[in-house]
Amino acid sequence: MAYMWFSGVDLPKNRLPSSKYEGLNGFRLPDPPKPGAGSDPSAAPSWAALDAHCTAQYILTHKKRPIPTLEQMREELKPDTPETIKKRIADLRAQHLSDLQRMYLWHAEEYLDDALDMYRCFDETYSQNDEISKEDKDEISTIYEELRRYIPQQMRWEDELEHLRHSYLEQLVPLYHELKQTEIRQEEERKRREADFPTTIQDYHSKSADVKMRVARFLYTTDEARQEKMLSEFGWASRQVKPLQELYRKNDAFKAEIVLKMMEVKDPRQRV
Repeated sequence: MAYMWFSGVDLPKNRLPSSKYEGLNGFRLPDPPKPGAGSDPSAAPSWAALDAHCTAQYILTHKKRPIPTLEQMREELKPDTPETIKKRIADLRAQHLSDLQRMYLWHAEEYLDDALDMYRCFDETYSQNDEISKEDKDEISTIYEELRRYIPQQMRWEDELEHLRHSYLEQLVPLYHELKQTEIRQEEERKRREADFPTTIQDYHSKSADVKMRVARFLYTTDEARQEKMLSEFGWASRQVKPLQELYRKNDAFKAEIVLKMMEVKDPRQRV
């Protein structure tokens, strides 16, 4: 527990600290000297170093992560899909919530310990001491009130919370960006595969209604100029359409299916 006194508060004269403690924070010792300053290098560390040590202890005891298994590391090497990225986002959210719960619990325990220390060090006799004026008693009460507000510790907690949130967002935002880009690439790949001319009857049946109608028009027409125009319009290659053209000529059932499909078209202009 760091007991603090505030330089901006005029303390009662009979309770003023010794001048040798000026600039210090309660029982805080001087900062360690810089290397080469000619001072004892074993001097006590600064509060910043102690806070860093406390934070490191918290990370080691509350945020430890198990070493991933060989199978988990192999999974990490596989190409990401929208499903795997969504799982990573869900895992990150769950981990962030767990980290927040651990941090709040740690801060609550720390606050309780310090509050008990403040309670035990509270001097209740000063209010009954007639030798202390009312103004001095009010000033002493003000100091205790300032300590109860716990502003420095609250600022450190808020700083740690912002650090945790910043670290979380630094991981979350790129994942959402990666998810969007992956979905765009998959959609483009799906459209490209969908637009490809089928090479088998099964492939033809797997296409969407628009693509099947487009293919049926190509197979049904006998106008070579019209076929060349469709090849150019839809980006089909001549060698790509030959397998299904052969099946159309040799497979009577498939040919009848295409003819029937074209006969069902109400607009005659779409039959050619």
